[in-house]
Amino acid sequence: MDVPSAQLYFPGSPAPDSNARRRFRALARSAPWLSTSLKFEIDIPEEYSQPQRNLTGSVTVKIRQREAIAVHNESGELVFQKETFSAQRSRDYLAATSASWKLPSTLLTPVYTSDQLILRRPEIAGFDGLLPLDYWATVLDPVEIAGTEPAALDLAFDHPTYIHELSDIVHEGRQAIAAVLSAGYSYQASQANFRLVPADTRTLVVLDLSTGVCLLRQALSGASSVLAAPDLRLRILAQDEYYINSHFQREHWLDQPVVRS
Repeated sequence: MDVPSAQLYFPGSPAPDSNARRRFRALARSAPWLSTSLKFEIDIPEEYSQPQRNLTGSVTVKIRQREAIAVHNESGELVFQKETFSAQRSRDYLAATSASWKLPSTLLTPVYTSDQLILRRPEIAGFDGLLPLDYWATVLDPVEIAGTEPAALDLAFDHPTYIHELSDIVHEGRQAIAAVLSAGYSYQASQANFRLVPADTRTLVVLDLSTGVCLLRQALSGASSVLAAPDLRLRILAQDEYYINSHFQREHWLDQPVVRS
């Protein structure tokens, strides 16, 4: 991997050692196991906005695991709502989708580090169309920058990203770890049309220490065509609040038709 020299973004921080790098990568794998629900505000860049669906500017999101979501715009208007907990689970469903055999993180046990972050994580159910914008999946679960398990020790630069700098910071009032990263040859994006760390860049990624989600992505340097990658910003408003089903349903479950198979 080409790792050119560049001006330090955190000049006062020590060079990241192996323990610091392992901790950051473990945090990047941990988001699905750190929260049962989140409420956050996210800025939608113009490049990813969908005005026809009112998905523009800053929106407030409530999400419960990977089964329910509600999105409100700055005026408090509901612009998107979806849930999967009331979906039918008949034989036709099992035959039609591979998602039917993938389990949520709550039913699977990963391998933990000594500080209760994720060393190795099993394959878990994805968001499977729950989110209104696909790139949110990577922001909420930035595992692509670390991989599902540590790289083999006998392979140089086998991690998905090279960590140039690390710093423990306070980002908008929250404890976080900031890293300056470059994508390696084994980097595999979770989404077909989105990379958290664009190729041929040095990119600042800030992970929330409590939830593991990405609070900030900012391309620092690289080719001019790559630097068009927009800044991504997310602000945590609440964690592990209890949200009843009606937050995510336009129709009460007792009023929904019964489908028998």
